[in-house]
Amino acid sequence: MAEEFSFKTTADIKVSGRIIDQVIGQETAVKIIRKAAQQRRHVLLIGEPGTGKSLLGLALAELLPKEKLVDVISFCNPNDENQPLIRVVPAGKGRGVVSRSRMESTGLFRHQNIIMLALLILAMIAPWWAFNHYSDIGGYILGGLMFVAFFLGGMAFLLAFVLFINLGKRTENRAQIPRVIVDNYQKEQAPFFDATGAHAGALLGDVLHDPFQSLDGGDTLWVVSGVNIKKMDARAIIDNLFLKHPDKKLIKADETGNYEAFFLPEGELTVLGESGGSVRPVSVLSCSRYSYEGDLIKIKTSEDKEVIITPKHKIAVKANGKTVYTEAGRVKEGDELVTLKNENILVDEWDIISTYNEHQQEQCRLFCRYIELKAANPSWGYKRIAKTLNQNTGKTRWWHAKKHIPVPIQTVNWLKKKGLLPLRTDNPKLYLLAKVLGATFGDGGIFTNLNGVFLSSKELTAVKEFGKDLQHIFGDNITLNCRIIEGGERGHSWCYQNTNRNIIRFLMALGAPTGNKTRIELRIPAWVYLNDAFKKEFFGSLLGSELGVPKVHVSKRNLNTFDFAITGRESLKKDRTNFLHDIAEYLSEKEVKCTSIMKRETKNKGVYLHRMLLSTELENMINFITLVKLNYCRYKPHKLVKTINEFMSLKRRKYDELISRGYGAESAMKLLRISPAGLYQILNYEKVSV
Repeated sequence: MAEEFSFKTTADIKVSGRIIDQVIGQETAVKIIRKAAQQRRHVLLIGEPGTGKSLLGLALAELLPKEKLVDVISFCNPNDENQPLIRVVPAGKGRGVVSRSRMESTGLFRHQNIIMLALLILAMIAPWWAFNHYSDIGGYILGGLMFVAFFLGGMAFLLAFVLFINLGKRTENRAQIPRVIVDNYQKEQAPFFDATGAHAGALLGDVLHDPFQSLDGGDTLWVVSGVNIKKMDARAIIDNLFLKHPDKKLIKADETGNYEAFFLPEGELTVLGESGGSVRPVSVLSCSRYSYEGDLIKIKTSEDKEVIITPKHKIAVKANGKTVYTEAGRVKEGDELVTLKNENILVDEWDIISTYNEHQQEQCRLFCRYIELKAANPSWGYKRIAKTLNQNTGKTRWWHAKKHIPVPIQTVNWLKKKGLLPLRTDNPKLYLLAKVLGATFGDGGIFTNLNGVFLSSKELTAVKEFGKDLQHIFGDNITLNCRIIEGGERGHSWCYQNTNRNIIRFLMALGAPTGNKTRIELRIPAWVYLNDAFKKEFFGSLLGSELGVPKVHVSKRNLNTFDFAITGRESLKKDRTNFLHDIAEYLSEKEVKCTSIMKRETKNKGVYLHRMLLSTELENMINFITLVKLNYCRYKPHKLVKTINEFMSLKRRKYDELISRGYGAESAMKLLRISPAGLYQILNYEKVSV
């Protein structure tokens, strides 16, 4: 962009006296932000990604005095409903105003409720009074007729009055109750919402980095190409990109060219990054480079991974089970960093060992240390090694005799013999593993006590197929630990179970949920997103378990709900919503539309059903059956095909009827809610098949 302007620095720019905005430097920008925060002014930040807008916005939010935060409330304007009255109250008071208004509005109808109750009593008494009164005058026939007349009249009057009150409440109260537009309830600082798209390109090296920070030239990136993940030097990648695209416009911060950047073409570079709380492939939107002078910090992990960064550089650290970003200068010895694996490894030995308790893990560390000492000092006996390790000689004596090896090490050795450790991205069994893993998120899983992995289904062929897939992965000898049992409280079902603990530990390391799924968080493993085939198998098994297939409604006008449902406790509401959004994102890739997410309480107290509704439009269901695979179920695809074909036949008859009545094709399509592609399918009556 520098060639388009005649100036070299911002000092050469002539600023008109008739405008308010000015081009300023970074130092002045900080002062402006501080002053704006104190005066609670608005600041509009516009510029290319990487220029620091987000940092200034976040700083503005942090500097804003807490006591000056306000809630913004919208009140109904009785004079013009299109221009509501906007009022501000101190932060945290908005909810109280709305609650009081709601209570007052309901109190207005207390007298009407008393009147309604009085009328109800009168309506119940009046027919009997009429019967007795008119029976005395004209006999029982007249009394009976008056009883019926009074009874019907009273019921009609009462029904009309109840409808009048309810409709009055809905139309008037809803408009009168104010709404909180800006809610700062229990907030320590002003809210900051970052809308930049650069978050999708957050880059990762050996240690997970804050997307607002930069990488040192010596850091590494994990570049994704198909199913392969290659470790590459960050400086080499960026320098090559600048050489590859010399025609791109560079952004230079000053005349020295200390900072330069450009936007990458779509799909140019894909790396492992953080998205949705997990590590998955993300596209890089832009890259930049600049020089830095100052002290650097070198961080080395227990797995011999290194990263050299500035003291202010933020890296990801595990704290209380969550990932938080901490400045490198504040990282202490013993902190747990979020790291990536070497080369193309998805699961290694320590991933398996980590599924055991701390005591077992410590025994494995001692055993590995024993093996290292034995290899480095062949002449040493078990007593000398025990003394070096500060352990009982009985322990090293058993290890010397190749007995009593720690159980996790035995599991690791068993998996190595099966060719599953280390598990790399090019392992041919990953497709089956994705298929099996998807079933554990649905009608399958791992028992809480780790006594077995299972899959339940109303189809015997489905559970048998699940068992065959496990055999293909782990070998035929696992049949010694499996069984298929019959059962089911609501209809007949089958359940495949395998008690091989080696299989269970391996699936746990891959990310399979363990225990009662209504009580735990559900996270789709990041490695599933490395390949479209992995996603197809994983989501195919998940959808095959929990998908609700629609039928044609008895009215013959529409379909029953087409949905996907999972359960969870109230505390897991956000987790379940994110989980359903991940599924919706996958379906969107297959051109399948999801309409909404609903929640309702189940018969089990405290357990809620979260349902994601799929569009029942004809074209949407055809896309689903043709583009989405369903695993471990046969009746659902056939049922969906039957529904689609029956619905197409009904639509065809209704279309012909509308055309015969003089409607045009476009009007008929609008009334029938079908697209041109759906109409073509109907008119040619191309039956869908599995």
